[in-house]
Amino acid sequence: MDRTTMLEKARQGFATIPLSDAQKQQALDHLQRWLSEETFAPYQPQLHDLIEKGAWSLLLDSFYQVIPFGTGGRRGAVGIGPNRMNPYTLATSVQGHVAYLRRLFGDTTALRVVIAYDVRRFLDLRGLYNKALPNPVLGQRSRDLCDLAASIYAANGVEAFVLPPHEPTYISTPELSFLIRAYHAHGGLNVSASHNHPDDNGGKFYNQLGAQPIAPDDQEMSDLVEQVRTVHTLPFEEAVAKGLIRWIEPDKRQAYIDTNAALSTWPHPNKAVVGFSPMNGVGSTSVTPVLQKAGYTVHMLPSQVPFDGSFEHVRFRVPNPEVRTSMIDIVEFGKAQSADLVMASDPDADRIGLVAPDAQGNWRFFTGNEIGVLIAYQLLHTQKTQGTLPKRPIIIKTEVTTDLLRRLTESYGGHCVSHLLVGCKFIADVMHNLETKGAFLDLQGSLHDVIMGTEESHGVLISKDIRDKDAAGAALILADLASRMKAEGRTLVDAIDDIYQQHGYYANTQVSMVMEGAIGLARIRDMQSALRQDPPKNIGGIAVKKFFDHWREDGIFGPIRSTTDQSARNVLVFHLEDDIRVVLRPSGTEPKAKLYLEVVSPPSADRNELRQRIEETEARARRLGTLFTQQILRKIGVDLPDYALAIPDIVSIDLKERFAKEVVSAWFDKALALRDTEQAETLLTAHLKSLFAALGRPPAMFTDGMRAYLSTLTERSAPPDTLALMRASCDSLA
Repeated sequence: MDRTTMLEKARQGFATIPLSDAQKQQALDHLQRWLSEETFAPYQPQLHDLIEKGAWSLLLDSFYQVIPFGTGGRRGAVGIGPNRMNPYTLATSVQGHVAYLRRLFGDTTALRVVIAYDVRRFLDLRGLYNKALPNPVLGQRSRDLCDLAASIYAANGVEAFVLPPHEPTYISTPELSFLIRAYHAHGGLNVSASHNHPDDNGGKFYNQLGAQPIAPDDQEMSDLVEQVRTVHTLPFEEAVAKGLIRWIEPDKRQAYIDTNAALSTWPHPNKAVVGFSPMNGVGSTSVTPVLQKAGYTVHMLPSQVPFDGSFEHVRFRVPNPEVRTSMIDIVEFGKAQSADLVMASDPDADRIGLVAPDAQGNWRFFTGNEIGVLIAYQLLHTQKTQGTLPKRPIIIKTEVTTDLLRRLTESYGGHCVSHLLVGCKFIADVMHNLETKGAFLDLQGSLHDVIMGTEESHGVLISKDIRDKDAAGAALILADLASRMKAEGRTLVDAIDDIYQQHGYYANTQVSMVMEGAIGLARIRDMQSALRQDPPKNIGGIAVKKFFDHWREDGIFGPIRSTTDQSARNVLVFHLEDDIRVVLRPSGTEPKAKLYLEVVSPPSADRNELRQRIEETEARARRLGTLFTQQILRKIGVDLPDYALAIPDIVSIDLKERFAKEVVSAWFDKALALRDTEQAETLLTAHLKSLFAALGRPPAMFTDGMRAYLSTLTERSAPPDTLALMRASCDSLA
């Protein structure tokens, strides 16, 4: 098939997909370039195959845009096309970063950067490409992209510090931040997709402060990246010989460990028993040595210690400590080790997860909000006890992080900066303003007054020498608090209950609505637009008292400074009666819309009253979250039953729709109609697993949805044997 015929076939295929004509034409223009230019020749066999197969959704999503440069860099699925992470899209990002550094520091400055990378290797686990054909991205490692980036920096006269080749170790995101500052570098790059799918990757850029740039600086960098037409490279070995690529020194790495270990708030020899998992990522290079330096014995989950970018040994290959199921294996391991707490870090070790037992041995998962509250409590308590607490301590958080932090900070006479947009870079900006100006907006203070920064996504920034969230420092303070509680004959669960009893219980529910591909992004935009134009007057039957659209230029953030600023400010905030707060925003790093909901109860007189209030407040928050999710999805023509929303958020809205239509109607309803246990069992073995295979996800991901559906049948007239069989089938698929 010649190129003209292929493009015409693609044009006809794209016409069947509900996307704008402009986006379809853009996809065709990009596809024509990739099919014709010599630069893209290695990719062309796969493109020919995709066109032959009629993979129009994949091709359109891969080519309708150049992968956006936002949230400090580019992140997304590895693959073929300008809207995928590959050597081409990373190379243009790096060349644009060089142009940005030159504009910022001048042509005569001897520039230097530090580059880190994670454990990823593209294996095409989604099965999108033809494994029988050449594929230049198959098997591509983050280290390969790091070497490419270093060669580009070197070709442009920028000195790049990287780990020596073949050295079996890695550098975490927070250590990169530390090293940028330690080397007095002008910027940095981390080749990583953090906790995203194993087939994703990204390039996240840092400024000379070791933080990600904010608007309008990030817009300037983005514009320069978009203007790149030529990428300059120098062979890696030649760049090394010329001294333009240099190795990161072990003493600088040790300084990062020492800096974090010095944060310890528990100098006593009696330590808590710690279980830890790096989730096959780089946390063993940061969290583990920091805890060990502070005197802790760390029991590591063996299966999740080896560096493995496929994350095969992590549940559902989701290496994210925010997800409860991802923590199941480390909890079971911790029980066997009689641990006082278990923790896990995500692949680039900037997020921390925590599970710990109560006095009765029941293990409790702690949310990112609770982790931030516990760390703040330990730091405030320790400094007050030692007499080192600043006169007016400052804690910094994002708007979507629990307001309990504000109440806790104020109880220690402090101030909580609490209105920030999502992203640790905004916390770092507050720190920089306090450090250089002695003020942030109308808040007077210094860097010395800052106790910590935190965001609900399990990210905590403690050390003032690091300007990004760090699992290592967070893990250390959590272990210290567990040690203090253990010395008192108490647990971490007691610690959080003490705080709730004194200040009130804060139920924080988060719903992620995953909508993949170009169509998914369009649906998210339509949803936000519909809510802006017609904001609800009530949510779940509760009146909305105030509505804030952060795109408004008369609000707290003032005029929109850039496209990147507008993207970060795509946030809708609803204040309801009873001090209920709801926030909706698109994720800046993943294809999903995120809903945050906080419901508050008053303080409790005792533990019994607290238990009752927790139960009531959580139930109210969950129900309100479900109702509002259904309410906003209906804005884009999606009507999901409750049982479909019981499926974990890592499953896309599209698959939840298919579950409701295909699995429930194709098996559950048919099995009930048969009213014969043997026939129903035959139907199960013949059809159910094949249906889940068609959905492309393991059946266990849908178990909660199946159970939720079956719970609706208890009041129906149905054969008890058939219902029992269906429940047993759900259990067997879990």
